[in-house]
Amino acid sequence: MKISSSQTDAIETHRPGGLTLTRAALDYCSLAPGERVLDAGCGYGATCSFLHEEAGFKVFGMDASAERIALATARSTGWGGVRARLPRLPFAPDAFKGIFCECVLSLVPDKPSCLDNFFELLQSGGHLVLTDLYLPGATPVSLHSPALTCLDGALNKTDLIRIIEQAGFKIRIWEDHTPLLKQMACEMVFKHGSLENFWNTLTGDVFHCGLGSRCRAGELKPGYCLIVADKVTE
Repeated sequence: MKISSSQTDAIETHRPGGLTLTRAALDYCSLAPGERVLDAGCGYGATCSFLHEEAGFKVFGMDASAERIALATARSTGWGGVRARLPRLPFAPDAFKGIFCECVLSLVPDKPSCLDNFFELLQSGGHLVLTDLYLPGATPVSLHSPALTCLDGALNKTDLIRIIEQAGFKIRIWEDHTPLLKQMACEMVFKHGSLENFWNTLTGDVFHCGLGSRCRAGELKPGYCLIVADKVTE
């Protein structure tokens, strides 16, 4: 079976669609080669390498894991990384023209503070690119609680839009890409034998409680989205 580029990217980046939505976001952002961008939650650096090597940006990556950031920077070619934990980041205000936060915001305990910090770090006219899970309807969520998995930390669409706008951003693009989530789920079933085995590989037994248990029982079907929001100042 031939593996598509999006499937290969998904394995490398550990998120639905891999770099597919990162590439799509660049079409919506007025970012020029040489501009400073941040990958907040860079993992092993796949997105940082893409943004530097293919888009020509001056890239900075951050991750909470000392192991991941060490491996990422060890194999990096032309971009720098730092260990830090959201919501606070060790950068000066107006440091970046673009911030990419892909499959990470749902894991941040204090999402409003994280978005406030992103707004502060962006230059006027800068862009915030988010990809993440979201919940259907008015599913109850918490904006200030630790999330053991990205599913447990996901917000419903209404709350997600609200906290982005409350931070000062103007949302220009909201796109649903749930088919990419379904594609990745199928790939994980093929690789691990079942979705339950996949979640246990990542999180042990936490998938058996909270929103994870509702998803496993078929009561809750999360979506996946791309958001591009702009810092527009008067």
